Amino acid sequence: MPPRKADQIVQVLRNEILSGQRAPGAKLPTYDAIVELFGVTRPTVARGLRALRSEGLVTADGTRGVFVASSFPHHSRYLWVTSEQPGTPGWSSTSAAILELIARGETGIPGEVVALVGVDGRANNPAYQRLCEAVEHGSAAGLIVTGSATTSLLPVLQTPGLPRVAIAESLPHARLLDVDMGALVERASARLVERGRRVAVFSPNAAHLELARARLYARGVERRHLSLLHVAPVGCEILTRLLFERAERPDAVFVTDDSLVAPLLAGLKRGKLRARGDVFVLAHCTWPRPTGDADGIEHLGFDARELLLAAKQLIDAQRAGEVPKDRAVQPRFARELTSAPATALPRAA
Repeated sequence: MPPRKADQIVQVLRNEILSGQRAPGAKLPTYDAIVELFGVTRPTVARGLRALRSEGLVTADGTRGVFVASSFPHHSRYLWVTSEQPGTPGWSSTSAAILELIARGETGIPGEVVALVGVDGRANNPAYQRLCEAVEHGSAAGLIVTGSATTSLLPVLQTPGLPRVAIAESLPHARLLDVDMGALVERASARLVERGRRVAVFSPNAAHLELARARLYARGVERRHLSLLHVAPVGCEILTRLLFERAERPDAVFVTDDSLVAPLLAGLKRGKLRARGDVFVLAHCTWPRPTGDADGIEHLGFDARELLLAAKQLIDAQRAGEVPKDRAVQPRFARELTSAPATALPRAA
């Protein structure tokens, strides 16, 4: 019997189960009844029921028969989708933290979070195939998509379907979940003026530098005492060393991107200076993966666990028929985390 006959059985029973037509715990028709209903053989029925069991929709109870599961993984399974993967230019500290949390089962989300990494829209891409299957079968509670130019063009996401949340960049039919960089720069500025009169800001993002300029001027930092450095990781070490060779070197430094922390520390080391001991350094981070936490750096950043929980809440609201507002996660100092900093994930080697 062609496999499509088994697929037909799966599709009909799946729809009846997920729609509530067959209640949790209800007994399915016997093998003979399904054979007669679909005009198939018993081996075909067996293939279809095995597929439903693999999805967690039904359970077999010995000779008593096959029953609808008491709860469905579809209602507690969330898919995190990203077009990037470790080692690519777009792979961020946030993505790295989320992937580690998923791998360690420490997302804080009840149920299951599945990582689909490197989703690029090609038919032979396994992660994209799994995404398409989930959307087609409704086999997940929702999608948490790290927005990018690639994910915004994925054909499977162009029409409504599974509830979805987009992180950082807008996507079709998705609620937007972002991080509040304005709040981060505001809180960082307040902390910097507490610790020094001469301030330097390192950032690869020109907009973040301008935001920091405005906030620091508003807090009384003089123009001649403010150094704004638009710099990438390559070159950051040299600029740090040159900056701190000046007679009036900064008292306090703010790093808006954690990719700059390692080269900045290397630059300080070349100048025989230490964070905390010789200069106050405040750096953006993604909790629970702070960079430089053992090197005297103070951190202010966004918690990947809080980001995932906020995404779940937006998805659950959509599942309940609501139209939730877009949200922005707030920055946290270490003392403000709901989980102690001691739970920090190990840094990748």
